[in-house]
Amino acid sequence: MRKHTQSILTLLLFLLFTSCSTSTTPEATVPSEPKAEVDTPTVQQPTPTEAPLPTETPLPEPTATPEPFACTIAFETDRDGNWEVYTMGPDGSNPVNLSNYPGDDLDPAWSPDGKQIAFVSNRESGLEGALFIYVMDADGSNVRKLTNEDESKWPDWSHDGLWITYAYYGDIYIIKADGSGESINLTNTPEVDVQPTWSPDGSKIAFLSGVDYAWNIFVMDADGSNVVQITDNGQPGSVTWTIDGRILSDAWGWNDQEEFCHNCVVDADGANIVDAGGKGTLKEYVPFWTVDGQRVEVAHPDGDEIYLVGDIFPDVFFNLTNNPAADRNPDWPANCGP
Repeated sequence: MRKHTQSILTLLLFLLFTSCSTSTTPEATVPSEPKAEVDTPTVQQPTPTEAPLPTETPLPEPTATPEPFACTIAFETDRDGNWEVYTMGPDGSNPVNLSNYPGDDLDPAWSPDGKQIAFVSNRESGLEGALFIYVMDADGSNVRKLTNEDESKWPDWSHDGLWITYAYYGDIYIIKADGSGESINLTNTPEVDVQPTWSPDGSKIAFLSGVDYAWNIFVMDADGSNVVQITDNGQPGSVTWTIDGRILSDAWGWNDQEEFCHNCVVDADGANIVDAGGKGTLKEYVPFWTVDGQRVEVAHPDGDEIYLVGDIFPDVFFNLTNNPAADRNPDWPANCGP
């Protein structure tokens, strides 16, 4: 037992001695050389995005096609004891007194869209010569005075409805149809210039000019420039544009032409004179459209009645007015019909 105890003590002393002889000082740390800094480019990974949706190209808005409207006729008549502006249907039905005012209301001219009518009136003074241009809505309402020059006559609308041309004391004028601007003298010549009428495309104005009622036809640009004389013998009494932009004259107008035509069609520069024929053939140049969309001609040969002329009628002529009074100067909107 004692021997066993001594062995244990000897082991404990050995362990104690070994523990004391072990150094507790930490080993010196040898500093390592600093590593060279290398600029490593930063590669930025792309952020995934959703694929863009294809952009839809908007379709152009369809151009609105104007609704066709009937060729209502405006005309002047003295059936009420004084001159008034009336309208009637394309078949002569439903005549209506639009102006319905004391004094004389004359020479109606439709706007191209059929919404307004320009006319001549002395309603301001009641005197025969004190004529001014007025404009009213198609139903006769909203009458307003347009010109300030007395003796204003022969109103006609531009193709876009923005301007009205007219004659005043021997010159051709234009003015904005809404009355917002001053009138402009386009001719300003010593000759007497009358009956201006605007071309279908709005680029030119035709008119009669002369002295002592010996008229010739002239054409100018809508600003008054580039005046071209079309006829030279002083015979024409009227001038009208055809639907394809040529000039229709009611009389032979050239001294040096051997051919003859009663209704002559000529280009706007005076070239290519052709015979338009007689009654019933003018519908090809200045057509009027019936309710059924038939192309016919409007005529008022005697100044007292207004007729339709065409081979669709049993006797070629159809009397629209059929009234003992004088009915004359018919006009209808340029854009009416099919």
